[in-house]
Amino acid sequence: MKYDSRLIRRPHAQPRLRRTAWGFLTAAFWLFYLYLWAPLVTFVLWALGINTALHELYLRESHIDPFLLFVLPLVALACAALLIAWAEYNRFRFRGKDRRSAQSDVPRGEVAAALGADAATEGALCQIKVATLHMDDNARPLSLTPLGA
Repeated sequence: MKYDSRLIRRPHAQPRLRRTAWGFLTAAFWLFYLYLWAPLVTFVLWALGINTALHELYLRESHIDPFLLFVLPLVALACAALLIAWAEYNRFRFRGKDRRSAQSDVPRGEVAAALGADAATEGALCQIKVATLHMDDNARPLSLTPLGA
């Protein structure tokens, strides 16, 4: 098949069987790649003491606890499935709905009143981009020092 750059922008233009086959082939090569990392991962886990945790959790007294071996992975899968289902539900529910609206600006006088600042400090704050604000013991602005001027 001749190279067609439109397939990169529209992968669904490729036949479903070919797309699926390439997906399985890609997954197989990723698994093989991860398999090649197994010795290094095993060494790192051994160095961190994970081997001891494996022994304590699964292999103590030469028997395998069925709860830890089977039920915990099933619980983890169930939690993952529940989280994915919740995310998909929310995606379906809120798709195409922009619930955010623009907020109106708060008047300067209201901000100054909430801070407890006087008119001079309020005016200076509006004019300066970066400043150090000096406060009194009651956390009210007293003055400011412009920075980077």
